[in-house]
Amino acid sequence: MRTGIKWGLTLLFGGLILGGGETAQAQTEVPGSLVKVGNYTASTDYLNLSQYYQTTRTTKVTAQFRPTYHLGKTIQRQLTLPKGTTVAGYLTTQKKGSHLKQALLIYTSRLSYHLLKTVQPKGYTVDPVADTDATPTVITGQHLSAFTRVHCPKYMIAYSHGDMYLGGAAAAISPAEPTQSSIRITPDGYIELLTYDAHTQANLGFYQKPYTQAKITLTDFHDPYRDLYFAHDLKGFDLQRVNTTGNVQYKLTITNQHQPQHIRGNSLKNIAGTFDSLYLVNGIPYYTFIGFDGASN
Repeated sequence: MRTGIKWGLTLLFGGLILGGGETAQAQTEVPGSLVKVGNYTASTDYLNLSQYYQTTRTTKVTAQFRPTYHLGKTIQRQLTLPKGTTVAGYLTTQKKGSHLKQALLIYTSRLSYHLLKTVQPKGYTVDPVADTDATPTVITGQHLSAFTRVHCPKYMIAYSHGDMYLGGAAAAISPAEPTQSSIRITPDGYIELLTYDAHTQANLGFYQKPYTQAKITLTDFHDPYRDLYFAHDLKGFDLQRVNTTGNVQYKLTITNQHQPQHIRGNSLKNIAGTFDSLYLVNGIPYYTFIGFDGASN
């Protein structure tokens, strides 16, 4: 999830960060650990942790949309996920009568615009708030067999939901909402370059049609460098040409600076502090939200 999350919505948690910066292997730790984020001790219960699942067959999930520019009721649509689609999710339980049953919450708003646009109604935008509720995107019963747990994809940056915002350390610790360009890496393997739309309803400014979008064809990860490859050149990116034919022709390098930034909270006002990671995208500074410090609890 993107803008609005850092400044008030609750996320799922987890991840290990040591020695002043993130470790190379992300999202492998169990909740409840005390770890170091820079010079701060934090609980993994309040840091981002996404689980990832891949579809074993073509299957449908429910996606929720809400009006882009005016108040109104939400609309639900059935979204088809092709076999082999990777999604972010969270395995939990739901009460059915007197029994608890296993359930999988799928974060549909993190999927690529390439996929979501196939069912998105005109004048509506995928609803990011629905992903924080135990409602329309929950998979239960026999439908769970359509998903299998997989490792975090190499193209997903550490402890992030994939959303990166333009700016360095000053932008990361600013209390202002990001309103410049954003780069988004989706669980289903797309990169999107987005511009902010100030006229949308709350939290939808970075959810509109991307300026650029492309399928990631290959990822080479050697911490702190994450090289993403594409079959074609992309508008808005200064990509390096590495081949003249095939699916691996252009490269984008994302560098983890391992300099986590902390915004202190206020426990008296029940406001938690937040953490962000700094990245360079082909040398241009970006940051991404990685979690809370838990100071409000």
